[in-house]
Parts: sequence; C-alpha cells; structure tokens
Amino acid sequence: MYSEMVWRVYVKNLETNIKIGIHAHEHKPQRVLVNATVTGRYPSHPSSINDCFNYDHIHKLVVTEWQKRPQTKLLETLVVEVLEYIFRIDNRVEAAKVSLCKPDIFQTAESVGVEAEWTREEYVRLCSNKKTS
Repeated sequence: MYSEMVWRVYVKNLETNIKIGIHAHEHKPQRVLVNATVTGRYPSHPSSINDCFNYDHIHKLVVTEWQKRPQTKLLETLVVEVLEYIFRIDNRVEAAKVSLCKPDIFQTAESVGVEAEWTREEYVRLCSNKKTS
C-alpha cells in the first residue's frame, strides 16, 4: 500500500464571460480569467479520480454555473465563492489560492484582479463566523 503525499493541482487562466463590475458598462458579460491552486494530501500513486482533487468541479462552477449568475459587483465575491467551494467539496484540501482578473479593463495593463489564499483552518474559522453573524 502506498502512502499519501502533498499534491498541488492547478487551473490556469480558465476563461469565462460574466457580468462583473460596479460600472454601468460592466453590466454586459466581460472576459474574466480564473486561476486556482489546490494543495492537499492524496495517495502517492492514485488509481482513480477519487484518489485526486477533481479540477472538473472548478471548471463546471466557473464556466457553467457562473453563466447563470446575475450581475456581481466585486471580483472578491467570486474569489471567496471559489475558495468556499473548493474546501466544501473535498475534505482532503489543506490550502487553496484563487485569483480572478479582468484582462480587458485597461489598455495599459495586461490585467487587473484580486487573489486570496486560505488554509483549511481559515476556511473553518471564516465560514463559522459567517454562520453566526
């Protein structure tokens, strides 16, 4: 039997078009890029997708579910949503980092965005505070 090891799974520049922003011109869908790195302890020699973090879940949330969302004002709202989702779907996740950026906002910048990183302990603390407030 093989032991566990630390794995990092990442999603890089996953593109979606959603209604995001505080300005009137942002009420139509715009391009957003999503990046995520998920760290957890999984079998050192996985034999099925059940032995791994399945990044298909992030893809489905971002590309399918977000298309159904009404206007969201802040990128930060969606970063927190992805972080909560990652920790909720897989108890083996120890840490996650998520960033969202808008690549088409300023001609003078490659992109603008936000990033947050949580540990499992932070997820538990932040989500339990959310329930009590």
